[in-house]
Formats: sequence, structure tokens, C-alpha cells
Amino acid sequence: MGDLMLNILITFADAERRMIKDRVQQGIDKARRDGKRVGRPPFGYDVEDGFMYQVPDEYARAQNFIREVKKGRSKRATAEFFEIPESAIQSILKRSEQNYEIAFDNNEWRIERAKLRLGRKI
Repeated sequence: MGDLMLNILITFADAERRMIKDRVQQGIDKARRDGKRVGRPPFGYDVEDGFMYQVPDEYARAQNFIREVKKGRSKRATAEFFEIPESAIQSILKRSEQNYEIAFDNNEWRIERAKLRLGRKI
């Protein structure tokens, strides 16, 4: 009798979990249809009432960070200089053209970084 009761409770809990998952997904889909931002905004942006907008100071710091890294500078040291969190470095560079209107290619950066290390650039 105890096993039967346990199985019934497990079935109800599983059904409730699936319903919660469906409701959350419906809310996300509705927000996207309404043109709202879903998820954490990129560095240099913020969200108000579901709509993303630029934070001018942070946005400019991110752009300057990308420009300096493109010159072959160290990513971590440059991020520290511009007070950009270490956790944001990869996402800033990965979506640099989309979010900050500056193209960044990691392969080109490696070449520029090698030149800088050899002393060929200032």
C-alpha cells in the first residue's frame, strides 16, 4: 500500500513539473512575440520593462576594450583596465559586431598578439 501511494505522488509531482515547464515556456514565447528581451542583457546594456537599452558609459568602455584587444593587447589585462568583469570578456568579443558594432576575429587577434610579443608593434 505504501509503494502504491508513493508511485501516485511521484506521478502527480512529475505532471506538475511538466505543467510548470510548459507555463514558463509559454511566458517566454509571449515575451518574445511582444518584442521583449529574454535573458541577461550583454555588458553595456540594461533592461527596463522588458526592453533593452544601452548604458552609455558601459557601452563605450566595451567598445574601447574591443578596439584595444584588436591591437593585440592581452584580453584579461585590458578588461581589468576598462573595469570589465572577467566573466563578460568572452561574450563581449564573441558578439562584438552584433552588440557593439565593431568586428572582432580571434584568429586576427592571435596574429596581432604574436607581433606585439615579438616587439614588432607599439
